[in-house]
Amino acid sequence: MDDFLGPPHPEALERIAATSSAWLNECLGLLAVADGARLELVDHWTTFQREPAFCRLLAQLLTVVERDRGDSHAPLPIWADLDERGPSGRLLYYYLFALATPGLLEYYDALQVPDDVVTSSLSALERHAQTHRLKWGTYGVDAGWWMLPILRGEILQIGSLKFHRFDLGEGVLTPEPWYDAAEQDRRGPGFRYGDQSLGIHIPARIDISPAALDATFARAREVLAVVWPARCRRLATCESWMIDDRLPDALGPSSRIVAFQQRFELLPTWRDDRTNVLEFVFRQPGTALEDLVPKSRLQAFIRTTLASGEWQSRIGWCDFDGPPA
Repeated sequence: MDDFLGPPHPEALERIAATSSAWLNECLGLLAVADGARLELVDHWTTFQREPAFCRLLAQLLTVVERDRGDSHAPLPIWADLDERGPSGRLLYYYLFALATPGLLEYYDALQVPDDVVTSSLSALERHAQTHRLKWGTYGVDAGWWMLPILRGEILQIGSLKFHRFDLGEGVLTPEPWYDAAEQDRRGPGFRYGDQSLGIHIPARIDISPAALDATFARAREVLAVVWPARCRRLATCESWMIDDRLPDALGPSSRIVAFQQRFELLPTWRDDRTNVLEFVFRQPGTALEDLVPKSRLQAFIRTTLASGEWQSRIGWCDFDGPPA
């Protein structure tokens, strides 16, 4: 992490040292952090401030987030959470989110992000914290690295989905593998590397019924026409375990997952996504496949499929701003 992040800005270190427990408590309350987590975070803050290594790491993360805000081409690291390093590691991303929030709110204001979208987007912190509690029974932030693109301002939650601004072929979260160069040229604007695009991510515990998604896309088109206006034809892409094309036969046409999948045209390629499908569907880290007890038709199908083969993560796309004229 240290090699990627580089030295912290002195102002970031000063801000950490000057942040009071009272200010932290107020900010965490505005972020709707669960009461139990807020009590632990505030109680631990003065201890955290006396740990130079963690203060440096927090300052490094804060420096990178604020330096790269608005730059969707900036590198994005994906690394493991730091729970094994004790309370300061487990609580680190809460502190980062709180300290970065004032600058993020100023950025949202400059982009004219509506208040309801601001609130939904900031809810990512507590949503990931709920997942951490579900998995481990402690307060922390699951997949803490995911807070970085949110705090950089390049991911907004609108309705049921997160929309991620990027250019095709740029960054670690662009859909890959994509169409080859010849197919990109044949399909034209919107499909070429470098074209403006929107990545779709599906938050945990969210309504993906057809009605909710219709409302989500309608609202997103309204909001993002102002916040991130399109330069040309713009696709919305999604790469997910939910787009394995065997799911319609397994779940039937009434499934919300199947209805979601059918909004997209699928690329022919796929990759094995065993790790993610187990993570997102079962949330039982460290449990062997044969010890998982299915509680739904989806879980039963996934367990049976993985017992004898691979899980196919697919990429799909749809026109976001409407089909070209």
